[in-house]
Amino acid sequence: MRSLTQQLRTSTGEQRLSALDGYRGLFVTLVLLYHFGATFLVGGWVGINHFFAFSGYLITRLLISERARTGRIDVWRFYRRRAERLLPALVVVCTAVLLAALFAGSAHRHRDAGDVLASLFFVQNWRLISRDDAYFEQVGNPSPLQHAWTLGVEEQFYLLVPLLVLVLFAAFRTSRTARLVVVAALAVASAAWTAHLAGSGVDFARLYYGTDTRAQALLVGAAVAVLLGRDHRGRLGRRPSRDVTQLIGLVGFAISLSAFFVVGPRSEWLFTSGGMLLFAVGAAMMGLAATDPRPLTINRIASWPPAVLLGQMTYGLYLYHWPIHLWLGPLLDPLPLVVSVLGQLAVTIAVAWASFRWLEVPVLRDGFGALLPRRRPGRTWVVPVAGVAVVAVLAGFVFTRPVSEEDLDVPPLVAADAEVTPADPPLDMALLGDSVGVSLGEGWRDDDHPGVTMTNLSRIGCDLVDAPLLSDGAPMPEDAACDDWRRDWPQQVEEAGASDLLVLPGPQLIGEHEVDGRTVGSRSADHAALITETLDDIERRAHEAGVTHVQVATMPCREVDPDRLDPSLRQFAGPISDPANIGWVNDVIRAWARGEGGSQRTSGVQRQALDLWEPLCGDGYREEINGVPLYSDTVHFSPAGAAMVWTWLTPRVVEATRQ
Repeated sequence: MRSLTQQLRTSTGEQRLSALDGYRGLFVTLVLLYHFGATFLVGGWVGINHFFAFSGYLITRLLISERARTGRIDVWRFYRRRAERLLPALVVVCTAVLLAALFAGSAHRHRDAGDVLASLFFVQNWRLISRDDAYFEQVGNPSPLQHAWTLGVEEQFYLLVPLLVLVLFAAFRTSRTARLVVVAALAVASAAWTAHLAGSGVDFARLYYGTDTRAQALLVGAAVAVLLGRDHRGRLGRRPSRDVTQLIGLVGFAISLSAFFVVGPRSEWLFTSGGMLLFAVGAAMMGLAATDPRPLTINRIASWPPAVLLGQMTYGLYLYHWPIHLWLGPLLDPLPLVVSVLGQLAVTIAVAWASFRWLEVPVLRDGFGALLPRRRPGRTWVVPVAGVAVVAVLAGFVFTRPVSEEDLDVPPLVAADAEVTPADPPLDMALLGDSVGVSLGEGWRDDDHPGVTMTNLSRIGCDLVDAPLLSDGAPMPEDAACDDWRRDWPQQVEEAGASDLLVLPGPQLIGEHEVDGRTVGSRSADHAALITETLDDIERRAHEAGVTHVQVATMPCREVDPDRLDPSLRQFAGPISDPANIGWVNDVIRAWARGEGGSQRTSGVQRQALDLWEPLCGDGYREEINGVPLYSDTVHFSPAGAAMVWTWLTPRVVEATRQ
């Protein structure tokens, strides 16, 4: 393997940079550990920003070198080399996802097929934005290609960066400073635009996946390439002294590494106050030192051979790890977390190594012709075209297959509901909740509930209570779009024509809130009043939207494993696992349904509490009922568990409307 990697060169014939590969190996490992469930790496989601900065530097550096050496940029060759790097492994992953969707009973077959096409054509980031994908809350079954959004961002940048280099050299032929100022200004403009979007209340998905918001990191890397790259005379940029360069590298490493430990889930300042730009600069500082040809101690350490090899395998490690996590992780869940994490890491490294050894390196070294049984000069373009075409056709075939919902063919929660009676008259129902409501919606099938239609208005990460939720005495950040959701859901109820509203309380209802500058403690009289006022307000606004019946489900018991939760929810693990907390909230809900506790009834609306606790927890906590696992991560319902819960909920909603 070492002899193979030593033969790898960049598209301009330059040897790879060992120290930079070492950094890439370290940081990709941290990102993988974060995704596999290493709870201490709370800011692991920021790690991708580092790779954007590295990529912006490397790509711009190659283009500047070519422009300085030849006076032009061979755009066709540039894109061919990008295709040779990205397509082979991507086609393998997309094929695996399609086969899994086709033969493994995926209830998200159509979504996965669409994600394959979006990934192949490098627009997956915008597809995720269009469906308001939630990166942090893995509710139900996340897409095996969710992580391919990064390829979309980079490829869209690659479309423009050759033009950017050409324009810079044409407009400022002799001034490196002017070129640097322009690129740096573009990076700052991207950060300012991101802050503007964050302040205007756009969805978190738009901030997280947007090419324009992520361009700042790529442009920071490009700025370093302009600073250090060759000028119109072929001269490299002037570097600081060795000691200063080493200090810059150390500071950059410290800034970059700190992101994994000091940044929490959805830290708004990363988008509103230039945090992403800060960490991109830290990564660029590492890159500045790592590319220094002088013998620096920090570079010798970063060039540790295992880290360098992982760095050279970064693309495969990243590409393969997420499907492996989704497919292998559930099988390893019964094991201790450290065993599960290391097991997933070992399998990922093995798969990525095999891909690197027998697929990626041959193509990088010899082009797509390496995949042909016999080399045919001039015909190698057929290989990538045929590969993409075959996968696209397979995706189309998978998309035409009926969605496999075998995992939703479940027995009723209670035997008395085995016989399904169509609702007469038909009933239109809306579901309102947070991420637990979203997971419950994953189990709904119209055919299982004749005469009933359900519109799921639940929103991931949004609290039913219109007051800041507190964590350790400080307000928790919430997606800015949650305010819009709380304002607009009645209009959506009206548009759906729903006469019934089912409210599903989530974990936030247990926590402390800040109201008018004071803390409303958990399980206090003020807390009970806050829940009651929230339910009164929901009932009143629902009635204004045409609802005549409001049902509120009680909360079921849970034994939460924090290691299986998204970091943003781990603070709820203890409170949710305490039956006393759940019982207290349920008592408040039952009192509200009876019109007690200071509740103000809305005329023209009938209200009921649907006691979901009883069928799920009447015999104590159970991970599964009737052989069906209830929860996917010990908080959110599994699709099959949700389908079974609906067999109990729907008849009671229908019955309540007849009273």
